[in-house]
Amino acid sequence: MVKSQFNSNQKEEEKIQVNMETVKYYFTKEGGMVITYRVETSGLLNNFYLVSFDDGSSEMAWGLGATPETALKEAAREWDFESETEKERKENPFREVLEKQ
Repeated sequence: MVKSQFNSNQKEEEKIQVNMETVKYYFTKEGGMVITYRVETSGLLNNFYLVSFDDGSSEMAWGLGATPETALKEAAREWDFESETEKERKENPFREVLEKQ
């Protein structure tokens, strides 16, 4: 539930329904999994794609985009940005998936 504070003519509370559906998943060389979700919303937000990485112990979102490819590219950039070593950059699971496509 989102509380509106911006427009006095708007309802005080608006409900947004969100549905997430797995579109594709890829197993990586390093043993993890890249997962692409389609996120459909009602109300204020546009539908989008979310890309996550699951290393077997936790799953974390890395990229959002209007298409699966743009979400993967965003995730790859974010992984590179967060990587502290060249080895980590080379093990970018999102670039691995992009190269397979």
